[in-house]
Amino acid sequence: MSSERQNEIRYLLQEHGILTVTELAQRFNISEMTIRRDLKSLATLGLIQREHGRAIYPPVPPKDTLLMMRMGEAEREKARIGRLAASLISEGDSIILDAGTTTLAIAQALNTKCTVITNSLPIASVLGNLDEITLLLTGGEVRNGTFALVGPMARDVFKGFNADKLFLGATGVNLERGLSTSNMLESEVKQAMLEVAKEVILVAHSAKIGQVSFHTFALWDRVQTLVTDSGLPTSIRAELKSMGINVLIS
Repeated sequence: MSSERQNEIRYLLQEHGILTVTELAQRFNISEMTIRRDLKSLATLGLIQREHGRAIYPPVPPKDTLLMMRMGEAEREKARIGRLAASLISEGDSIILDAGTTTLAIAQALNTKCTVITNSLPIASVLGNLDEITLLLTGGEVRNGTFALVGPMARDVFKGFNADKLFLGATGVNLERGLSTSNMLESEVKQAMLEVAKEVILVAHSAKIGQVSFHTFALWDRVQTLVTDSGLPTSIRAELKSMGINVLIS
């Protein structure tokens, strides 16, 4: 619900330019405190600006261009993937949310009481406002543009954890080459996550299917479920199912 509402807030601001907290609260029939939480999450990601009880649509692109461009890619599809993936989380679960814009959509849709560990600063900024979430953030070096925490500190944190579910992102998703990413430091952190998760759920927009990036960090035998959108070709869906992968279409 919060993810859908935040998207609607962005569209309204794009149309009107400036809206007050009171106006937004009345429009959505919710409290001003809830609207302020939504605006804080959107502002943290650079998608809007906040100023004296009102929200402003940014007149110029934010400095963190790379993340914002990725946020805008297939935004509605990613939001639907995020909602479906979030529905797989049960109360009391301990989960890992990998860094990425699709896993960020999971965080925006999450309203189940659980424990979350993540290496993503944007995800932490969303979940840090929720009382029902016990949030753990890895240390590590902040990767420019994506705000993912990487390096030995981020990787080693996972050694002591036992997670019920890992929600994993990837730059490339290929039947033959498996799951890949463009950054070795991120690849190492993903591999550390995989080592401690009972169940691995890959979340990926269908445009990534068939792509191969710089470094393969996992093969399909490590994945139980793929959550994607309706753009997934029927032939690939059938092949994944034959490999024992549970495919969920948002």
